[in-house]
Amino acid sequence: MTDITPYIVLSKPQLGENIGSTARAMKNFGIEKLRLISPRDGWPNETAYAISAGADNVLNNIEVFDTLEKATQDISLLVATTARKRVVGTKSLDIFDAVEKSFEYSMKGGQVGFLFGPEQSGLSNDDVVQADFTVSIPLNKEFSSLNLSQAVLLICWEWNKIKLLKAGVKKNKTVLNKKLKKSTELSNVGDREYFYKQLDEMLTQSGFFYSAEMAPVVKRNIRSLFNRASLTHQDLRTLHGIIRSLSGKSNRT
Repeated sequence: MTDITPYIVLSKPQLGENIGSTARAMKNFGIEKLRLISPRDGWPNETAYAISAGADNVLNNIEVFDTLEKATQDISLLVATTARKRVVGTKSLDIFDAVEKSFEYSMKGGQVGFLFGPEQSGLSNDDVVQADFTVSIPLNKEFSSLNLSQAVLLICWEWNKIKLLKAGVKKNKTVLNKKLKKSTELSNVGDREYFYKQLDEMLTQSGFFYSAEMAPVVKRNIRSLFNRASLTHQDLRTLHGIIRSLSGKSNRT
């Protein structure tokens, strides 16, 4: 039996109140895996506990990281939540398709994470490009303002709705089909970022980035290109072999 609930990942949250209300929203739907990336006021935070209305177990088990890469290295399907239109090329799905796709992937044994940005600025393009796709929430076009915990609650609500509709899923537990998992297992974010760094180094050495000013944009575009392909672990092994071969290094070393 395996826990299929997703991780909720808050990048650089600013207020303890929002962390506490996020934990409260999560616990209402039985989702208790919360990660923080560089919380502004540090962790633990007394204000978060005061506002959580008893969701102490969620707060007590929070994992804190200093970078997005470390916080998501074991997550193989990362969904970025953003209200702004993006030009970085990351696939965008509405909340219904995004959560359903994520839930089905978790049923196959994959680890899912939903990424939320800081309260004032949201996720940066560099954050978004590390995700497999972005999720949008249909809101009033004349007033589309959600606070952090409200956005988390909507994702958790939709996840719980799909869980209740799926036959045979009880208390967020299920028996995984290992053969199915092996054939569909996506690469982890950490593994993908390691590949991208290796590729960046080789492209830099070859002079591919002819303009220092444009290099960050080109690197984001490269990441988006590969992320849209939903790379599996085998895909990454093949790509590593290709770039090693092109660099003149033996794939047997």
